[in-house]
Amino acid sequence: MENEHSELIIGYLQGRLQGRSLDDFYAWVNESAENKKLFFETKALYEACAPSRDASEIQDSWLRLLDKRKSRQRKRFPLLTRISTYAAVAMFAAAVTSTVFLIARPERETKVTRYFGGDGLGADVVELPDGTHVSLGSRTTFSYDDRYGESDRIVYLEGEAYFEVAKQQNKPFIVKTKEQDIEALGTKFNVMSYPTDSLLTTTLLDGSVLLTTKALSHQIVLKPDEQLIYNKNTRSTSLHHVDASQFVAWTTGYYYFPEQSLEAILYRLSHVYGVTFTVRSDALNHRYFSGTFYRGQSLKDIMEIIHLSIPIRYKIDDHHVTIDEA
Repeated sequence: MENEHSELIIGYLQGRLQGRSLDDFYAWVNESAENKKLFFETKALYEACAPSRDASEIQDSWLRLLDKRKSRQRKRFPLLTRISTYAAVAMFAAAVTSTVFLIARPERETKVTRYFGGDGLGADVVELPDGTHVSLGSRTTFSYDDRYGESDRIVYLEGEAYFEVAKQQNKPFIVKTKEQDIEALGTKFNVMSYPTDSLLTTTLLDGSVLLTTKALSHQIVLKPDEQLIYNKNTRSTSLHHVDASQFVAWTTGYYYFPEQSLEAILYRLSHVYGVTFTVRSDALNHRYFSGTFYRGQSLKDIMEIIHLSIPIRYKIDDHHVTIDEA
């Protein structure tokens, strides 16, 4: 990547970006498959060097890597798409990954493939080596290492993803989040597990999944059209019977809210649009609403739709929305 983006990427990795700068970063990283791939090459180098080097050394190291990368012939990686509106997802280059880790440590390291979910109208779709399909939601990080498929199939998730798992009876498929492991042999299910959220939601469409939660002593098995919500703060779970198909419609850009509280709707929209909501009324949070939103609609359009059903006043200020009773 050109040098003008260096401060933008380092600022993001250090958590310093806000407002317009954060907007610029997301716009750039989702602009092309090449940008996504390059972001994760830089992120891997940054994380590998961070324990032993200061910021200036890290920046110099990865800029040298990028200069070296420009001099090589570029390889093209296949774009994995299922719907024409899907944003392209770039594969983490194995050769560059090896270079990244060799800079940090002399010993051999496990190679990791990472994907960054974009903010397109539909989901970014990844096809794993065994034929499993994974649809990635907004601001989602998904990864697996080169041991995938040897004895089991382990992947790592921060954010939201919908899984269509290829059947391999002797190789269980396991999704690891910070709080929970979700195991399946061959099934379709959705997981929403953003690191900053208090709720972890798993919804099953087909087959069965076994959930092992770190803070709980017992395991839970889900059946089709069941949804388990785990509250990280209270360390409690709640089981619901739902129309599971409505909870994966986001993969095509549609978000269904069948009789859900305003609090639950805003919780969902906060990830879709990358904003935070402040509701100055507990009563409003518990008002119920049914509706369908399309990802292509602006945040103002969405708020107007809610306003037609629930009397509210709202103010949109950059990445923050304040809501009051009308």
